This record gives sequence, structure tokens and C-alpha cells, in this order.
Amino acid sequence: MDALYRFFKSVRLAIVLLLLLTALSILATLVPQGQQPAYYFHNYPPLLARLITGLGYSSFFKSWLFLVPCLLFFVNLAVCTVDRLVGRLKRKARRRYGPDLVHVGLLVLIVGALFTATGRQEGTFFLGRGDSIDLPMGYRLRLLDYTYQQYEDGRPRDWISTVEARRDEGLLEASYSIEVNRPLRLRGLKIYQSSFKREDTALLRDQSGQLEALQSGKHFQWEESILFFSGIDAGQAVFERWQGRTFAEELRRAASQPIGPYTIVELSSRDLTGLKAVKDPGFAPVLAALALVTAGLALTFIQKRKDERES
Repeated sequence: MDALYRFFKSVRLAIVLLLLLTALSILATLVPQGQQPAYYFHNYPPLLARLITGLGYSSFFKSWLFLVPCLLFFVNLAVCTVDRLVGRLKRKARRRYGPDLVHVGLLVLIVGALFTATGRQEGTFFLGRGDSIDLPMGYRLRLLDYTYQQYEDGRPRDWISTVEARRDEGLLEASYSIEVNRPLRLRGLKIYQSSFKREDTALLRDQSGQLEALQSGKHFQWEESILFFSGIDAGQAVFERWQGRTFAEELRRAASQPIGPYTIVELSSRDLTGLKAVKDPGFAPVLAALALVTAGLALTFIQKRKDERES
């Protein structure tokens, strides 16, 4: 038991774990995260792809490669903190709480990081003016307006999404403008401005008179071909005809013209704003940890200045 205690209070163990976490994290930045296994087998040699997927490197911060060293470092730091406190109490040394606060803050920081790594959830969605979406925790968001600002050279300057937020039929925000660096903060959830895109729609009518709306990026089968709707260009719908995996031709059709088994009734476009909803259970512990570390460093500085004056 004593050997195990000495092992976990070792400064050498802390250094090894920090170096290991640093090295593994640097390697993780070289591997695209969160992709499907097929992505890695397509872009990497088979052996390397098997290592990435087998070791969990495709989601490094949720894998045992990250979580186990973090837990070991947490235990190491906790044992060192307790050992320091017990030793000072036995010696009846002068009370210095600054370093203790820093240690406790680091422990809380690790807990927050683990909460984020294992419990963070996020998702991107697109809304047009007047569209609504139901979000987790009973929230409902409706887009009131959307503004896209550009510089003179055409570069994006700002995206502003004005939304209404409700929860369980109660109004939380009647009109809130979400910008790139100004998210909507709800209890347990944040909504960020993420992107924007244009959605082109071709309204099609089949031979029986049924109407079907086809958005850009969608496709339909026609005889032995597949027709992909690329979008609208110069007032015409642009389709790509593929036979299997072979591109055959590009087709352009205006309203009232036939395309495959359909007739184009109407072409329309609208702008969509891309918003990202993020749920991060580790945010509050990380803030608390930063406050503890800051207080500990400040208290340590004050105590040292006091000792210098007394000496």
C-alpha cells in the first residue's frame, strides 16, 4: 500500500503523464476527428487506418488513450495535494492556502475537461426565415430574420441571425441577434452562428399531376440513370446525369420544361443560416477551476510579498 501511495504522489509520474498527454494530443491534431471508419481506410494505408480506428484515435478526446492518462494524472495530483496538506498539519507549518487552491483548481479543471470530453454534444442545423426547430431540453428556436454582410471585395464580414427562443411554451427571448462571436446562451445550451448557404428548389410535377419539391443536392432515378439536382444557374435548373459511377452529361432546364419523368413547375431559391447548438457539461467546472487557480496564484503572490516585508 505504501509503495502504491509513493507511486501516485511521485512528481516523476506527473511529468511522464503530462509529456504523454502532450505527445498524444499533438498526434491527434494530425488526424481528422469524428469521421466514419471508411474515411480512414480510404485516406490512409490499411495498417495505419486499423490503428486509428482500433485505438480510438478517430475520437481521441473520448478514447481510453486520453481518458486513462487524465484519470491517472487526477489521482496523482489529488494524492500530492492531500500529502501536502497532511504534512503541513503535522509540522504545524504556517498556513499557505495559495498553492492548495491552485491544486484544487487543477483537479476541478481535469474534472471539467473529462465532462467535456465525454458529454459534449453539438449539432448544426439550417433555418430559413420563419422556420422553427425543436432543440434538446425543451427549447424551440424560430428564425425571425437573417443578415449576411460582406466587405467590398466580397469577403464575408458578419452573419447575423435574429431568433425567437422559447422553452415549454414560455418566451425566453423575443428577438435575439446571434453573431459569430455573440452566441445565444440558454441554460445548459449555447447557439452559435456557424455558416450560411443558399438552398435551391425545383418544384416538379409527375405525369399523374403530383407535385414534389426537389432541393439542391438531391436526386431521382430515371430509367437507368440518376439525375442529381445541382442548383439554379441563370434562371435554369442544372442537373447532372450519372450512369452508375460514370458522369454522362449536364442538363439545363427552365420552368415548364420536362426533365426525366417530371415537368419543372417552378424554380426558387432562399438563403439559409447555419446555427450550431452546443451542450457542454464541462463549461461550469472549467470556469470554477479558472477562478480557483487565479485566486490561488493571487493569494500566493500576496503571501510572498507579506513574508518579504516581515523579513
